[in-house]
This record gives sequence, structure tokens and C-alpha cells, in this order.
Amino acid sequence: MKKGVVFLLFMIASGSASAQFYDKMFFVGWNVNTPLVNKEFVGKSSTRGARLGYREMIAEKFAIGVDITWATFDDYVPRQTYYTPTSALTTDFTNYANNYGVLLTGDYYFFTEKKVMPYVGLGAGVAYNSYKKYYNVYTDGDNSIGFLARPTAGVWFKFSERKNWGLNAGVHFDFSTARSKDLGYKNFMNAGFELGVVFLDW
Repeated sequence: MKKGVVFLLFMIASGSASAQFYDKMFFVGWNVNTPLVNKEFVGKSSTRGARLGYREMIAEKFAIGVDITWATFDDYVPRQTYYTPTSALTTDFTNYANNYGVLLTGDYYFFTEKKVMPYVGLGAGVAYNSYKKYYNVYTDGDNSIGFLARPTAGVWFKFSERKNWGLNAGVHFDFSTARSKDLGYKNFMNAGFELGVVFLDW
């Protein structure tokens, strides 16, 4: 996360030349996410995440659009024996949290007509989370639907006037009410960094 923030600051500081601005943008991004709650179930950072996004400018510095997000977290628990009053079970297992989201998102650009454009955004929508525990040949888990909020901050960089694509980098925080009482989730929260490509007037 610290490297991601430093990278964003470098991108903003490195570009100030004028560039044509575009009314429509399509994003494809790779996400690195870190879970912030119930780390006993899944606690490791994950590189398995992505976002697809579309934006259309509705004012000089404001765009709205749609995001589709996905992230998978997992943790391996080594083999050990679990006891009940009447039996015992020896096994290892893997916990998974698969998170999917669809959001309506608005972005504010601090300035336009630049090669480097920093922005902040806020998305709200629906989360579908699947919490699974795999052990031996058995599976246990829970599926949940809830509200999803995603504030973001980032920057996109257009390399030259002749290209209709650029680099997008940002950070985000996800909060969803997709809970699972059986597995200890009152909600799900994660923070992440994104690096991707933005296509302009595609």
C-alpha cells in the first residue's frame, strides 16, 4: 500500500503538459487487496482481484459510470486434530472469501486537459460474498448479499497525444454488509491498490 501511494504521488508530480480530454473512459484494472476484518478466517493480502469500469463525463470535472469488481482471498490451515464430545477429526483445510461487486460510481477530476489527471471517487452498489471452508473432500460455507461502498483515489496518465489509452493507478477501500454469523463476519472490509489501463473514447 505504501509503495502504491508513493507511485501515485510520483505520477501526479511528473506530468503537467496539456492533453486532449475524452468524454468516455473504459478501465481494466488488476487489484491487490488486504482484508481488514476477521483475519482468523482469511488474513493474507491477495493479488487475485480485478475491476472493470466505465465512465462518462457529465460536467467539466465530474464523471459517472459503473464498476464491476472481483477479489479472492484464501488462507491455509495446517493439519491438526479437532475434538468433539463424541468424536475427533484430523484434517487440514483452506478458507476462501470470494467477493463480487457491482457499483454506480462518480469520479471528480481535480483538473482536466492534462496528461496526468488525479481524481477521487465514490461507488455504491451490491456485494455478493461467498465464504467457503474446504477440508478433505468436504465443503462448508455461507453466501451473503449486502450493500457495498467503495471510496477511491487515483490518477490516470496519458502517454502522448496520439494514443487513445493510458495508465490508471489508484487506491480503494471496500466496505460491505455481506455478513456471515457462522463464520464470524459482521461485515467485510478490505483496502487495496489498483494498476490498470484506461481506454479513451473506445
